[in-house]
Amino acid sequence: MQQDWHTLLRPSVKTERKIAIPRGAYRFALHKDGSCCTFVLVDVNVFSKLLFPPSATDERTPVGAAEHAGEITTRSIATFLFPNTYLYANGDPNLCCVLGYHTYDFEPGDAINGFREKRYVLTFASWISPEIFGPEFQDITALSHELSETLNDPFVTSDGIHGVTPWWYSLNGHCQDDLEVGDAIEGLTDATFPIKMHGRTYHPQNEALLPWFEFQSPSTAIGGAYSYPNETLLTTLSPTLGPGCQ
Repeated sequence: MQQDWHTLLRPSVKTERKIAIPRGAYRFALHKDGSCCTFVLVDVNVFSKLLFPPSATDERTPVGAAEHAGEITTRSIATFLFPNTYLYANGDPNLCCVLGYHTYDFEPGDAINGFREKRYVLTFASWISPEIFGPEFQDITALSHELSETLNDPFVTSDGIHGVTPWWYSLNGHCQDDLEVGDAIEGLTDATFPIKMHGRTYHPQNEALLPWFEFQSPSTAIGGAYSYPNETLLTTLSPTLGPGCQ
């Protein structure tokens, strides 16, 4: 049996960068001692506009600056990790919370690369302190969710491309036709898989496996699993559904 099937990551911490959010586009909660901040809520559109470069020459935004510094390349996966920074939609803080997303920054090519478009694959994720969303949803839950999805479909959601998989309906109520391996499991009981490392317990999320999206019966994964590491989360397939889960 092939034993070296793992995707091994080689992390490298880069320059710390900051975003200045304008007044009115964020909310915050103080710690019990009055210091700042337990968490910050930010308008997702404002946040994304300030994160990504408006042009290929921009060096002011975190992504633009990292690109020009050579700290992220088209051959790497970049993670922009923010402390307890949760995003809300449609200008309404009640429509919260986006704790992460994966995407890529598109830049035009040049003569050096044959004018092929450049895609800088990256994720935004929030580090989640304990007791904000519950005991199972903390630290690297969002980061692991987005990184797993990046490895499976780095361009799908950013392009608005769908139809990569048959339409599926997950136990948490998601109706999708893409390879979002984290979406199929997020929010379920025991959705995270605690792992102890370096004297600390982390909470990466369990992920759905490819056979589940391919409607394989039985699954060709090791042990006939549909989810990993917790194989008990997904034990049955989605019903066969038409477009939009009709």
